[in-house]
Amino acid sequence: MPQKSDSENKTLNTILLAIIAGLLLVIVVGTIAGLLRKKQQTPEILISQGKAVSLMAPANTDELAYYELGTIRVSTALSDSEEGGSIMVLSPWLAYPAGDTVFFEEISRKSGSIKGTFQAYFSSRTKNQLLTETEERIVQILIEEINADLALGKISGIYFTDYLFLE
Repeated sequence: MPQKSDSENKTLNTILLAIIAGLLLVIVVGTIAGLLRKKQQTPEILISQGKAVSLMAPANTDELAYYELGTIRVSTALSDSEEGGSIMVLSPWLAYPAGDTVFFEEISRKSGSIKGTFQAYFSSRTKNQLLTETEERIVQILIEEINADLALGKISGIYFTDYLFLE
């Protein structure tokens, strides 16, 4: 088998280094573009612009603990006056008896189903319906629907740190 000359090895090394540098450049540019796009409409930015209000997260007490479901984005139902549904961002917290670790495990295991309950409720109503309905009524309906799916305990309340419509 004939050996390659030094000039062939240098050419091959140069081509490989150029390919690696190109791949790294694509990864870095893609990462930066993704991070910039992600930060455009976050609740924090909307709050700082005065377009949204955020409440403080509920504090755990001796009687109640809280489970955060994270941020949920939902498209509301279409109304006659809109071309598309509004986008809603919510961050719900569930109140449950403090120290009930078995119930906490059930909530965490069923968090996907609970998020689905929120998505189903808000996506079936228009923005106008949600704005005219009282918060107490919305919370009452959601508590009933979530508790119907739970076997080891019941949540006693729902609190929102974010509840806003994106424009």
